[in-house]
This record gives sequence, C-alpha cells and structure tokens, in this order.
Amino acid sequence: MFSRSLLLVLLVLVCLQSFTSAQGVQGPNQCCFSYQQSPIPANIITAYKVTHMRCKNPAVIFTLNNGKKACANPEDEWVKNNMEQINERV
Repeated sequence: MFSRSLLLVLLVLVCLQSFTSAQGVQGPNQCCFSYQQSPIPANIITAYKVTHMRCKNPAVIFTLNNGKKACANPEDEWVKNNMEQINERV
C-alpha cells in the first residue's frame, strides 16, 4: 500500500515538473493567418515588424497611422518596397 502511494506521489510530481517546464518556453507574440491583399501606401505606415520564425506563415506586420496593424506577405514586391522606404526614414 505504501509503495503504491509513493509511486502515485512521484508520478504527480513528475507531471507537475513537466507542466511547469513547458510554461517557460518562449514562443511568438504575434503571428499572421492571412495577408493584406491590396498594397498599403508607405506614407500611412509608421513601423513594421517581421513575425517570429516559429509562426506558420512568414509575415510583416505594418503599424498604420491610426494604430491599426496589417499583415502582409514578405514576398510581395510592394511589401519589400514599403519596408525599404520605412528603413530610409530612420
């Protein structure tokens, strides 16, 4: 009886350890699941951020003058051009 109780306690401790270890893993803050289809004028974009490599879809997140965010495909030419223009502002 004592060995079964000890085994149960150890099993619970192992489960708790694995749960708390998984909580410390850093993952992406923002990912995009769809892309803006029409080009956004560079003059209304205040900043951009490239999504984390762990995101399923690679993307660029543009922050607009009004505070809204828009996801864009980093392979699109207009996205590359906008990123270049924003980099030149700095």
